[in-house]
Amino acid sequence: MQRFTEEEKNWSEYNLTGWRFGINMGMYMAGKSTAGFYSGMPENENNIAWLLNNYYFYQDVLQELNSRDILRHPSEIPPQWAGAWNEWRAIYNVLPADTTKWWIYYPENLKYNTSMSVGFYMKYNFNNTTGIFLQSNYVKLKTSGIFQMVIDSITGFSEPALREGYLRGEEERINIDIGISKFYRTGKITSVFVETGLHLNSTQALSNDIMIGNKEFSIVNRYLNQNWVPNTNITEYNIYQGGIGFGVFLNSGIKFILNEDISIDPGVQFYYNNIKLNDYADFTLNYNFYIRMIFSLFADI
Repeated sequence: MQRFTEEEKNWSEYNLTGWRFGINMGMYMAGKSTAGFYSGMPENENNIAWLLNNYYFYQDVLQELNSRDILRHPSEIPPQWAGAWNEWRAIYNVLPADTTKWWIYYPENLKYNTSMSVGFYMKYNFNNTTGIFLQSNYVKLKTSGIFQMVIDSITGFSEPALREGYLRGEEERINIDIGISKFYRTGKITSVFVETGLHLNSTQALSNDIMIGNKEFSIVNRYLNQNWVPNTNITEYNIYQGGIGFGVFLNSGIKFILNEDISIDPGVQFYYNNIKLNDYADFTLNYNFYIRMIFSLFADI
């Protein structure tokens, strides 16, 4: 009885069938569409306006701004700033009668930093060319940007007086992939592999902070409907922000077969998926460049 099919005869020196276990390490590049969750805009769940509307937080902000107020009411706007004020209202769709919005320019086009991903890979090869697998990867992502506050000024310049603040967000993702893989022999110890299948992810926002001057604030409302007052026993809640997303993936790379028990697989994985961060849940592309080391399980059985 033949050991391999016709397609596998060129690999007769190796037996790659059976269970395989792998360890992944790579660089994950997340699509930027969900990074806007951390921008602090008024319509976001975490927003800078929530912080500024609290009297006690705002006193700390004023101290960092040398007692200069952030402008928001039309009566506070110097005549020479009227043009810039109208532009700002048009950008953020602020109605003329709305006096609740703070005059802030929020960061545009936030994106995530490239981050390291780690994970495991479990696979069963039916033969030397085809197998099914389960894979899971963990990644912690960060984003940061600059926002600008328009403050009252005694300079009388024609342009609004701006003070910069900094914001950052951090989240973690767990990616789970279930799929099928196919090898295509290219050399004595190399082959090209292609993998595809279904994808699930669990995403959680870990923090969303801003820094004004030398003071850092969280813009996550952990007090719900309570108004924070210092030195009081106000309940602080654990807020979970995130959820379960899904999608598909395509994965390709080169397999370097060291022997029947060990191979090294560098590759790139493309995800088309949605990430559940409240209103930021559109489908987007994410990428993972990785190297995987594969070991045969039960090699001596």
